[in-house]
Amino acid sequence: MDHSTFVHPVLGELTYEAALQGYAGSIELSDMPLKINLVGDALEAKVLGDRLLAFLESEAFEDAFIAGLEALLTLKNRDWLSEGEAEYTLEEFFDFVSLDAIVMHSDKIELYTDDLELLWRNRAILSFDYDYQLINVHIEEHISF
Repeated sequence: MDHSTFVHPVLGELTYEAALQGYAGSIELSDMPLKINLVGDALEAKVLGDRLLAFLESEAFEDAFIAGLEALLTLKNRDWLSEGEAEYTLEEFFDFVSLDAIVMHSDKIELYTDDLELLWRNRAILSFDYDYQLINVHIEEHISF
């Protein structure tokens, strides 16, 4: 059986990417393209795809994203301000940061952000457990998805 592609009934066709250790594709969320990666084999990808849909359709999704952005804002204002740059408010931060990708692991959900260079071309990753509680926010330098 060919495992290079996997078709999820809602997410559509996903392609196995060895570098990502899972099935990758894209969907639209609020008219914005969103990259997705389901880390695991085809059987795990089906389960993770269903978990992704449950997350996106839940009321907790927005709350989780906001909690992650609040933690990211704290990091930005504490550690990532340029000399002379004023601290950001949450409202200002919302204008700059958007969701770029979601990576589903067996034990966590990672939201990757696009911040229009607020973090100097680095990638912020917001990690959540499957109760949608924030585990960690970290910034990885020069990561590509």
